[in-house]
Amino acid sequence: MYITAVIVAYNRLPLLKECIHSLRLQTRKPDAIMVINNSSTDGTGEWLAGETDLVVFTVPNRGGAGGFNEGVKQAYKHNSDWIWMMDDDSIPEPGALHALVTALEVTKEAGDRFGFFGSKVLFTDRTDHLMNIQVQLNKFEGKKDKHFYHEHHIHPVEFSSFVSLLVSKEVVGEVGLPISEFFIWGDDVEYTKRIVNAGYYGALVSNSIVIHKTPVNYSHNVFTDSASNIWKHKYGVRNQLYIRRQRYCLFRRWQSRKS
Repeated sequence: MYITAVIVAYNRLPLLKECIHSLRLQTRKPDAIMVINNSSTDGTGEWLAGETDLVVFTVPNRGGAGGFNEGVKQAYKHNSDWIWMMDDDSIPEPGALHALVTALEVTKEAGDRFGFFGSKVLFTDRTDHLMNIQVQLNKFEGKKDKHFYHEHHIHPVEFSSFVSLLVSKEVVGEVGLPISEFFIWGDDVEYTKRIVNAGYYGALVSNSIVIHKTPVNYSHNVFTDSASNIWKHKYGVRNQLYIRRQRYCLFRRWQSRKS
């Protein structure tokens, strides 16, 4: 099983170094570490040039969404069986990838079709990160029940986050790439919902721990956000409208089949 870790980086060199260091310390190491450098201007490119064990692509800055689009595309071409996606402020704990791989092996043996596996995302104080809380499914109709999966730290979810997400090459071939035009915010929700809508299950793996090293623990709220972050909400609102429209279209198609 060949796994490529894909990191999207932009002007956060100290965090990028910490992220890459955490990948090198994994008990189950990724077979390749790929960095998508969104034309950083803080010395990231110069530092990456000296790291000979990394696969690096420097691309125009199209936001996190554009970076993940490029990263998944390149990892797919790299003949990866699985692609482990993350931001440059994601710090996986040493057993994070091992836990994700164990989870996918459990689901495969059980005969259920899981398309992605996400880590449990914590803030630096080890509380749940408010930006990355995943919604567990109330109804699950797999070959094994939720109780079985919970015993293996696997919790079926509606969607997941690109802070740490493992997706299969099979899934990418079927559903395509993340939408680069999202630029930021919502690209992970849209992509993982698209995978679920294609007939796969998704999972939160609760013993795969990743620290999301943001300055503060927060969720997106235009009323409480800092002035420097307000511009991002334009993308957040637009992207959320797109996601809701897609959900409405799916509902209408389902309704027409039932009538």
